[in-house]
Amino acid sequence: MSRISSADIYRTIILLVIILVSCRGNVVSAATDSEGLKTEKDFIIHTRGEKGCVTQQCHVQFLKREEFPHEPASSGACDACHNAGAYPARFGIVADQGPVCAGCHQNLDKEIKDSSFVHGPVRNGDCTACHNPHGSGRQHFLRETYSNLCSTCHNLKRQFSGDSVHQPVKDGNCGLCHDPHASNYASRLTDVGANLCVICHEEMVEGMTMDFIHAPLVKSGCSDCHDAHSGDSSLRLKTAADKICFSCHEEKKNEISQYARKHEPAEKGRCVSCHSPHFSQRKYLLLDKVDTLCFTCHKENSSWKKRRFQHGPVVQGNCSACHNPHGSDNPYILRLAFPHAFYSAYEKGEYDLCFNCHKEALVTTAKTATITNFRNGDTNLHMLHVNQKKGRTCRACHDVHASDQEDHIRTEFEFGSATIPVEYIKTETGGRCVPGCHSERGYDRVKMVENRK
Repeated sequence: MSRISSADIYRTIILLVIILVSCRGNVVSAATDSEGLKTEKDFIIHTRGEKGCVTQQCHVQFLKREEFPHEPASSGACDACHNAGAYPARFGIVADQGPVCAGCHQNLDKEIKDSSFVHGPVRNGDCTACHNPHGSGRQHFLRETYSNLCSTCHNLKRQFSGDSVHQPVKDGNCGLCHDPHASNYASRLTDVGANLCVICHEEMVEGMTMDFIHAPLVKSGCSDCHDAHSGDSSLRLKTAADKICFSCHEEKKNEISQYARKHEPAEKGRCVSCHSPHFSQRKYLLLDKVDTLCFTCHKENSSWKKRRFQHGPVVQGNCSACHNPHGSDNPYILRLAFPHAFYSAYEKGEYDLCFNCHKEALVTTAKTATITNFRNGDTNLHMLHVNQKKGRTCRACHDVHASDQEDHIRTEFEFGSATIPVEYIKTETGGRCVPGCHSERGYDRVKMVENRK
């Protein structure tokens, strides 16, 4: 074996140095990363050469073609993001990535600057917290699915805590409702109020043109009542269904609580039995005409509409003219006082419900030629019947809803346990009454009738 001379050793060392120096530009071990580059000079030396950054020997991990490649990375324009002036920052990327990204994404940059609510990572210039700057298998170069990305910073556990999860939440599609960069709407919503919800809930679009729209729907959208993420019911109401309306309408809750007699739907918080929670063509957001709503439960009373003579409010379909739909201190939840006994001593105030429309002089004027047609000569028969110690109340003779006899005269009335028929015959100048309890009585406005006692 021949001996190696000192000259051969020196030649070998010099050759290795030349090879290493010539390779520093691009033939660097894939294990070398930017943590080994401390200065601008290091970076310049690192990138010296004619080959690109990504080869079989350098940055091999980026040879894989992603479904959604970032254009600078795919075109080899690495220095668009990595530059010498950024060192010693890691990977040669400045801490505030916003201006770097804005160099290409100018429209997005303008949108962000014009927005009132900016996402934290965007505000901090940390674009790569969510986006992979080289490429990704997901659109927009996202590092993970929306839900996984969002849950990195946001505790989403409560968003899934309800029995019913909103479909976009279930799908992990946070970006459907929230702009991931910036917005002029709170919580960075992509639109304002109900506009956002009707994108999916198309059935709501037509209703938004109705004459009466629930105030929260206009002011702040659906989220006043519904949880946008999850809830315990299919409607994801923020509060129990029987309490949701009272969370805003506290004055109605207090009003109803003070009534001696409460309308059952109002007492049990079933407001949507009568009111639409969204919109209506009728005042008070009623679901239908007043009498149609009432007859939904009080089915037996719908027959009033078939009778020949109907009380004015029944003709108008306005049950609430006499009845308070929420409650009252009076029997039958009447708005004002009205005696329901057959006999009742007349006292002022006892007939306030009737005198809300009719003149009180009907029962306080003894002689008249104008106040009423129910008179014998000029004797006011209304006062004669009502205004006495053993006065007959209005409902003793009149059906307060409807009748098949003229002047709303009852066809029968209950007296104790008995049901007594009434026959009423009207004439041009008066009439006569044949009740089952006493002999016929007549009256005439022109020629006074003498009735037998």
